[in-house]
Amino acid sequence: MSLVGLVSGVARRVATPAALAGAAFVAAKAMAAFTSPDAKADSARSMMKPLYETHKPSTTLQKAVIATGSALMGFGDPTDGSHIAALGDATSNGFFGKMREQMISDPTGRRILKERPQISFTPEQWEALAKLPEGSFGHAYYNQMKRNGISWSTRPPVRFVDNEEDAYMLLRYRQCHDFYHTILDLDISVVEELAIKVFEWRQTGLPVGLIASVFGPLRLPPHEKARFFAHYLPWAMQCGSQAKPIISVYWEEMLERSVDEVRKEMRVWLLPERNSVTHAENYTAAVQ
Repeated sequence: MSLVGLVSGVARRVATPAALAGAAFVAAKAMAAFTSPDAKADSARSMMKPLYETHKPSTTLQKAVIATGSALMGFGDPTDGSHIAALGDATSNGFFGKMREQMISDPTGRRILKERPQISFTPEQWEALAKLPEGSFGHAYYNQMKRNGISWSTRPPVRFVDNEEDAYMLLRYRQCHDFYHTILDLDISVVEELAIKVFEWRQTGLPVGLIASVFGPLRLPPHEKARFFAHYLPWAMQCGSQAKPIISVYWEEMLERSVDEVRKEMRVWLLPERNSVTHAENYTAAVQ
């Protein structure tokens, strides 16, 4: 049995819904005391100056509270990306070594760190993606976003990472998440989001992917849980390990290229079991 499966099985036995609900409520209150706009700074935090525009300086204890609360609330409502974002912020400090090494050892990665691009489209640019040729990466990205009713503009900013360059790398990783959906041909059902989190963890080494893949399967119906462990998890582990580092891809420059060519260049392959069902059928895996 895999490490993810083992820990998930243990957690499933010890964490009852009532206990999780109570813990999530307490954690939410604790988080609100710190993250709300009128929150008062404590003595340790007040000595720290923000390092970038969206930075909220925090102590180690406060990060632990944020991580616990966001993990529990994310478990209760995995469709709310803000909880996963806060969990990623609070747990990523000290884990950016792999991503930094990937970027500085790659010419494109170094260019991204220098230019600091952010994902943004004008209305005209966005609609232009729909007019790209069928089979292009940009056209597939546009269709994927439209099909799932999501927007590139809704990715939360980074707030709790205490290094400006690390914060940018996490923001870049977060803003490009929908490109990963496109290149892997995965939608936004829970089982598919978990597969992407495993893929991202193998790619970046950030703890948020491991945490999500351990506890996320607890929310799946039995048949979807079986599919995840039998098909999605092994594929995500192997594909994530062998693919080109996603953080060093200038995705904005891929939009007019063939999606199949981009996949080949990225050394990714699609999950055979995933492609045996339609997007509509697979969407039933969403949490009820």
